[in-house]
Amino acid sequence: MVKNKFFKRYKRGLFAILLILGIIALVIGVDILTKVLTDGKSILVLPGFFNFISVHNTGGAWSILNEHTWILITLTFVFLIAFCIFNYFFKQRTTLYLVGFSLVFGGAVGNLIDRLFLGYVRDFIALDFINFPVFNIADMCLCAGVIVLLVFFLFLYPKYNKKYLKSKQKFALAKKLKKVSYGL
Repeated sequence: MVKNKFFKRYKRGLFAILLILGIIALVIGVDILTKVLTDGKSILVLPGFFNFISVHNTGGAWSILNEHTWILITLTFVFLIAFCIFNYFFKQRTTLYLVGFSLVFGGAVGNLIDRLFLGYVRDFIALDFINFPVFNIADMCLCAGVIVLLVFFLFLYPKYNKKYLKSKQKFALAKKLKKVSYGL
C-alpha cells in the first residue's frame, strides 16, 4: 500500500464525507461571494494581464446553447445525479479522487445556482493577454477538478486497480481453498 496519506484509499468513512462536503461548500461559498462582490462592476486588477469585468452568460462555456438555460439546467442535474451514482459505486477512492470529485461537483453546483435563480451565470474574470472567454471561480474549480480526475484515472488508477484486483483474487482463492479444506 502507498505510504503517502494523500493517496490513501477511502471507502465511505467520515474523512471522505467531510472532505467532499467541505470542498464543495468552500467552492460554492467562494464562488457566490466573488460573484456578489463583482456583479455589475469593472475592476482593473493587473492591466494587460487580467481584470474583473461583470458579464452575464446565458449559455454554457464559450456561450454554447446561448439563451437555452433550461437545457443547461437539465443537463447539469442529469450530470450531477450520474456523477453521484458513479461515486457511490466506485470503490478505489483516494484523497486525490475525492478532491477532484468535489471540485467538479462544487463548480457545477455554483453555476447551477446562478442559472436557477438568475437565469444566467455571472462571469467576471477576464484574461487580457489571450483571447479567452470571461469565466468565474466555479468554472476554474470545475476545470481543475476535471484535470485532477484525468490525472487520477490516467496515471494512478491503473496501479491501484491492479493491486485491488490482485487482493480480490487472493481473497477469492483463499475462500475457495478454505471450502475445499473443509470438504464443502
